[in-house]
Amino acid sequence: MFITTKARRAHRTRALAGIVAFVAFASACSSSSSSSSSSSAAATSPTSAAAGATTVASASTAAAATSPTATTGSTVGSTTAAAATTAAGGTGAPAGEAFKVDTSKCTDPASVTAKVTGSWKVGYSAPLSGPVAGVVTYALDGFKARIAAANAADEVKGVKIDVTYKDDQFTPDKAKANATEFLQSDHVNSLLTFGSGPVGAIADDQNADCVPLLYPSSSVQKYRDISQYPWTVQYLPAGDAEARYDIGLITSKFPSGAKVGIAENQTASGKGESAAFQAAAKGTNLTIAVVAPSTDPNAAATQLKAANVDVVYDAGISSDCGPVVQAMDRIGFTPKVVINPSNCADSTAYVASGKAADGNVIPSFLKNPASAALANDAGVKMYLSQVTTDDKNNAITVAGWVTADLLVNTLKQAAASSGGLSRLSAIQAARNQKYASPMFIDGINWESTATTLTGIDAFQTTVWNAADQSFHLDGSLISVAAK
Repeated sequence: MFITTKARRAHRTRALAGIVAFVAFASACSSSSSSSSSSSAAATSPTSAAAGATTVASASTAAAATSPTATTGSTVGSTTAAAATTAAGGTGAPAGEAFKVDTSKCTDPASVTAKVTGSWKVGYSAPLSGPVAGVVTYALDGFKARIAAANAADEVKGVKIDVTYKDDQFTPDKAKANATEFLQSDHVNSLLTFGSGPVGAIADDQNADCVPLLYPSSSVQKYRDISQYPWTVQYLPAGDAEARYDIGLITSKFPSGAKVGIAENQTASGKGESAAFQAAAKGTNLTIAVVAPSTDPNAAATQLKAANVDVVYDAGISSDCGPVVQAMDRIGFTPKVVINPSNCADSTAYVASGKAADGNVIPSFLKNPASAALANDAGVKMYLSQVTTDDKNNAITVAGWVTADLLVNTLKQAAASSGGLSRLSAIQAARNQKYASPMFIDGINWESTATTLTGIDAFQTTVWNAADQSFHLDGSLISVAAK
């Protein structure tokens, strides 16, 4: 039986899931493009205060590493990433099998191993305008604050992280055009973007040029294939891993089987989530009774009710989570369980849904900076010393900060190698991680090896409580690490 509201109130409220990116999966509006460096952005954006905030400097220790070198044959350069330690206790991976990539096929092989000094240039293609720009601002507030703090504390010794932003309105064509400018005109050292469409538009070009795409907000299985996309390292949890979590949770609550309905967003992201969920359900005693497109939430709710499903899985984006639940409530349909994807972490959608959202479940991995139970947590203290904007407690802001923190940790790890910071050492560091970001729930790590990108290695079930308008922990961590 699903836990009651009364029981949920007893759970601790120290964690809140947060994931940036899928907020950007809405359709784009009018076209415009803008760019700014991180230095000017820090001076003019609401996050500028973060640069002057008291920061918890991250100490780093380096393990011995072989120098990253390039070759012109099939033998390739490698480095063993150094361990990196933050004030909150996160670490890089211990020495292991080094990631190897053939740099002879890069557009400009020499530039791949060239030591980077002065500044590390990041090209960030994001939806800066359009219907989701306001929510994306939360993510960028967190991201910019972490970058500003890293630069102020000289965390990547002697190297500033310089970010240029260009507007893509979440259109793949615009993202591709932005990437072309970043790669050919701006000569950036790494790229970032939001969503599956932009990643798909960028991936081929950035892999050909051997420019790392580090922690874009996407989770498409295709781009997790290291043999085909060695220079692409996605941030969001793998769709199949999250789907295994979802199916495991449902079967634990319905051991005798259940009818499941899927509200499917029609973007590549939504369809990918739906496909992963259906694949994970095969061989279980769960029946997928209906897959309802969620383009029209009212129509989707009608289909789900007609199928009389026990469980609704929302294969959607952040902007879907509230409308689908509200639509079901309007027609008097209350399934026994509603599971939302991890990207549905923005509490404003649940608050707007009122009692209809009560009991909604999401898998989470981020700490809640507003939790009284975490007031003395080292990671939360570090975060709050850097993020001073009004949205600092928003899950999307936390996720943006974590994206930047992963980037900072990777660059520190690469810079600590004996060959110093380069595009090659950066991708090798990104492929050799076991890092507990300060804002991950205790016990959760970011993991990657030369052969496998696990990313988030565990989820914490959280349940929305409409009475106190917060997420509550339910149960223990559920591992999704590669076996």
